[in-house]
Amino acid sequence: MSVDPRREKGQIKYGHFISNCYVPRTIALTYDDGPSENTEELLNILDEAGAKATFFIAGNSNGKGPIDTTSKWTDVIKRMVEDGHQVASHTWSHPDMDEMGSQDRRLDMAKNERALANILGKYPTYMRPPYLHCNNQSGCLSDMRDLGYHVISYAFDSGDWMDPNNLTAMTERVDRAFQSTDAQEGRMLLIQHDTIRTSAVNLTKYVLDMISQRGWKAVTVGECLADDPERWYRDPAWISLASRSKRGCVVSGRDFCGDVRRFHTKVECFRSNVQCEQAALECMNSGSTDKKDCEKLETICSMQFLFCSTCGEPEPPCDIGNFNVDKRA
Repeated sequence: MSVDPRREKGQIKYGHFISNCYVPRTIALTYDDGPSENTEELLNILDEAGAKATFFIAGNSNGKGPIDTTSKWTDVIKRMVEDGHQVASHTWSHPDMDEMGSQDRRLDMAKNERALANILGKYPTYMRPPYLHCNNQSGCLSDMRDLGYHVISYAFDSGDWMDPNNLTAMTERVDRAFQSTDAQEGRMLLIQHDTIRTSAVNLTKYVLDMISQRGWKAVTVGECLADDPERWYRDPAWISLASRSKRGCVVSGRDFCGDVRRFHTKVECFRSNVQCEQAALECMNSGSTDKKDCEKLETICSMQFLFCSTCGEPEPPCDIGNFNVDKRA
């Protein structure tokens, strides 16, 4: 289980279902169960429209393979964050959380946290339980509060899971949702699945057109709740750089993926450190990245320099497998 502190920050409730946006004239587009073969095209569609969304990621479901050891999933999840979207948890194995004991629930969430941290260098504070099964009687909501999660439901269901190939049925539901929502002061939290191609591609284009006609804004769940982006994720207290995904980030943010090159000797360690420092400097000089992300990478670079200076004399060996960043130290 994770040893990370789970302090509650901000005004958004933890361990309670949140079913709609707070900010008028916003719509939170949300996609469950991915990533999938449709997600890259979906990201292109959103990018072209200048729209943002939230992706509730399942770590290893539908036979797709673990997200942190399957390169195509690692790359698309990195792109989500770099493009300004929000990544949230949909559990590791997509279980019915009300049918699990507390320890199994927490372990399933911890597996997804570790996988996402291996890719992004951080993990979410937002989650959506599969099937929306997470109640007080089973202890699930209490567990989610203890783990520091905002539990997200939805205001409107696209119903894509009921009619996965029927675009007309989906658009009719969306039309009814917009008709029942005030054009000037309304807001909407919509659920779709990027595993369902008709929904991810065709319905998304339809919804984006509706949003444009209304003059609304497609945003992340965090933004539609007026939550500071810094509170959408937690930084792990302890990072194993050797376990991170191939091409994974140790620090990630909008337009930024900070990396520490792998090394196995003292010379390689110092070369890796020079590259780390260069990346941190380039980050600081960039006009598009959050300087707090740059500072996080610089801190890791400094820790790496100390490790390179002392490793192999005689222990520990100068191998990245022995370089673990403990932020509690």
